Parts: sequence; structure tokens; C-alpha cells
Amino acid sequence: MHRRRVLAAVGVSAGTLSLAGCTTDLGTDDSDDGAAGDDGSEVEDDEPKSSDEHDDEANSSTGDGGDTATDDGDEHADDLEDEGDETDELAANGEAAALIESAEAELDAAGDEFDTAFEETDDPMDDGSHEVETRPIDAHLDAAADDLSAARADASAEQRETIEALEGVVEFFRDFVAVFSALGDAMDEFERWEQYLEVDRWDDAASAAEQAIDYNDDAIERLTITRSTFDEIDAEALDGIDEVDRVEMEASLEKISGLLEMFDVLFTGSGQMAAAMEPFVDGIDALEEDRFDAASSAFSASSDGFEEAYRTFDEGEDDVPVSFQSDLIEMTCQMDALEDATEYYALGAEAFGNGEYERGQSYFAEGESAAERCDHDEITLSLH
Repeated sequence: MHRRRVLAAVGVSAGTLSLAGCTTDLGTDDSDDGAAGDDGSEVEDDEPKSSDEHDDEANSSTGDGGDTATDDGDEHADDLEDEGDETDELAANGEAAALIESAEAELDAAGDEFDTAFEETDDPMDDGSHEVETRPIDAHLDAAADDLSAARADASAEQRETIEALEGVVEFFRDFVAVFSALGDAMDEFERWEQYLEVDRWDDAASAAEQAIDYNDDAIERLTITRSTFDEIDAEALDGIDEVDRVEMEASLEKISGLLEMFDVLFTGSGQMAAAMEPFVDGIDALEEDRFDAASSAFSASSDGFEEAYRTFDEGEDDVPVSFQSDLIEMTCQMDALEDATEYYALGAEAFGNGEYERGQSYFAEGESAAERCDHDEITLSLH
């Protein structure tokens, strides 16, 4: 359109110039003097116009049209350049959008891996629940981070807001992975605790439980960092992204928080239980050597240890998720039974020390009955 306007303006000017030239030629005379008109008056000769005059007339004839043609041409060139820039920008934004979409898919896959990890840690009392696998999560997070980094250069302002929010989600998941990593270390120590119990290595079991507590404390600290990262994510920038659900993210935070609270109770009580077994063994050794006073003191110390473990499990029952309460209730029952049993053993050894063997035997019988009140999956007290 602009090009046609320029050509039309030039054509009119050229036609005007040509017509003016012909009219001038027809009105000229070869004589130097002027020619007489019909009324006898002298008529001035028209002198031929110079090339400069022709140029002036051409410029006058075209007037502002020449300037308009030039301006229109410049505007058209600018419009074409703007349209080209817009096309390039749209193409770049499209590439950024594709990378953002890919990052969203990777985060969705990372979320699925988290669900799997949660399922594997749902029941820490099961044999298969001790390992927390984080490598698949890391792989998806690395891929998402790479996509977002590549998308940032050509992204629009709105896309950059989305990218920043998604980068916050990546950081959130990385912090969450750190929580799971520490939790995995704690569960490894708890597995060692179980193995030591099976071979009656009570001191080593107590040490493993203490190490598990330290790792769990580390996980709790990392969870605090994860919550802070979550709070900094721009919620509005995530609107419309189906792969990222803040509600589910927050629910995961609450779930892992409850899990860590449960482990804190479990590891603490388990360590106290293992520690209580050490004086119990000392009591058995002293009893077999007829050192009744020493046996009574050792059994009494063991009873105090089981009472401490009982309080830990009992008080923790209301502070952990409902899905774990049955496990703690069972442990509470066991510690209560072992506390009573060792208290009877202390009384029996004291009676033996006083020469009251029949009374002592009665106390030991009461102790064995108390020890059998609950099913003891972890330990069994025996005087034989």
C-alpha cells in the first residue's frame, strides 16, 4: 500500500512536468523582438526556461507530495522492521514456553517420585521401609532446572515471573530431598539398631539409636529451611500450572513433619529401651554368681530405664499421625510390662539376699508373668 502511494505521487509529478515542457515549446518564437497581437500591442516573448527553472517548477508542482512519499516509505520500512521484531519475539517466547512446559513435566515427575518415597516410609516398623531413594527425584529436578535456565534468556516478562516461581519450586524440592537424605541416614541407623538387638548387643544398639536421633534432628532443621523456601514462592505466578499444586506441596510438608515427630519418639524410646537392657544383663550375671545385692541394684536400674522409655512412647502417642499411633501404643505396652517385670526381679533378688528364697521365687514368677503381658517383637526378658 505504501509503495503504491509513492509510485502514484511520482507519476503525477512527471506528467505535470512533461505537459509544462510541451506548452512552453509551442509558445516560443525565433525572433528577438516581441510579436504584435491582434490589437497591435507588443507582446513580450516567452523566454525558454532554464533547467533550474524546470526543477523549481517540478518541486513546486509536487509540493508536499514528495515529502509525504518519503515519510510513508520510512514508516513502511519501520513497520516491516517492527513486524519482524514481533515475529522473532513471538518465536522466542514460543521456545521459552516449550521449555517451561518441559520443566513443568519434570517437576510433575519429581512429585510422583516423592509420592513413591512417602509410600516407602509410611510404616517405619516394616522391614522394607528403611531406604529412602532420592536419585530419581534429583534427576528430574536437574532436568527442570536446565529447562528453566534455557528458557530465561528469551522469555517475556510474564514468562520470567513463571520461571522464577518454578525455580522456587525446584529449590523447594531440592530442600525436600535434603530432608529425605537426612531421614534416610536416620533410618539406616535404626536398621542397625534392630540388627544389634537381634544379637543382644545392647550398647551398640543404644549408640545406633542416638545416631539416628542426630540424623533425625538434622532432617527437622532441613525441614525448617524447606518451609521457608515454600513461603517465598510466588503463588500467583503458579496459577494455571496443573503440574504444581501448592496445596499438595503444603500437605507434603505437614506429612513429613508428622513423620519426623514420630521418628523422634521412636528413636528416643528405642535408645532408652536398649540402654535399659544393659543393667538387666548385669543383673542376670550377678544373680548367677549369687551376688544378690548387686543383682537387685542392676534390676532396679533396668526398671528405671524401661520406665523412661515407657514415658517417651506414652507421651508421644498423641503427638504423632494417627497412622503411627498403633505402633507407639504397642511399644508403650511393652515398656510398661518390662518395667514391672524388672521391678519384680529386683524384689526377688533382694529376697534371695535376705535368705527368703520362697518369697524370692514368687517375685521372679510375678516378673515373668508381667513380661509376657505384651508381645515383644524386639526383645524378650529371660532369667535362663
